[in-house]
Amino acid sequence: MRYYYKPLKGKCSGVLKTGFSVLDIHSAGPVYERLNLLLADGAFSKTYFISKVVRAMLESGWLIQYIDLDTFFTVYTRINLFNLPSSENLCVFNPDAETLDQDISLVCSTSSKEPQLIVLDSIPAFYHILAGRSKPSEVNWRVGLYIAILLQHVRANRGAVLAASLLRAKRSGGDVWVPSYPGGALTKTRSSVIYELRSVGEQIEVKVVKHERRGVEGRKWSLPITF
Repeated sequence: MRYYYKPLKGKCSGVLKTGFSVLDIHSAGPVYERLNLLLADGAFSKTYFISKVVRAMLESGWLIQYIDLDTFFTVYTRINLFNLPSSENLCVFNPDAETLDQDISLVCSTSSKEPQLIVLDSIPAFYHILAGRSKPSEVNWRVGLYIAILLQHVRANRGAVLAASLLRAKRSGGDVWVPSYPGGALTKTRSSVIYELRSVGEQIEVKVVKHERRGVEGRKWSLPITF
């Protein structure tokens, strides 16, 4: 059986490819069998980054299960903006309030010989989908539960979870603003990797806020936008 990740020493089981050479050279990609969190300043930068990871892992033989809650990936894929190859290994779900539990269950019941990348995009969409049905605290609890179930699945069947959100900020005191993590503090704590993406001109700046490879924490790189 082949494994499509780069092994690392220590507690890190491995790092996934991203499709961005500068991140892959420094082994700064999402971590295998972990929750990886992506915070972006806009829908395009978020979806573009994820699409590059998806392409890289499809080319590595992985199965991609994409839970597209805000539908940006679905729209961009339909107009072929990112030129993703057609593949039976790419499964996209567009759940609503009625099908959310069923789709999560279907993802977690999928057994395959290939490792699985589960994309949860994006966390704030849970609050929109469940508006009027659950209080924010209850949504936080459900998000935590879904993430726990997805993590259990990839650890049992080999893979990784990549969750995404648009970047938000909250006042920490005075004029100091800090990132606000969707899904509550538990999402931040559970995440082994946290990226922040910001659009800068015709490039995307990525900052590695948290990573199991301490040598890449706090580093920033500029990523080209290519189609």
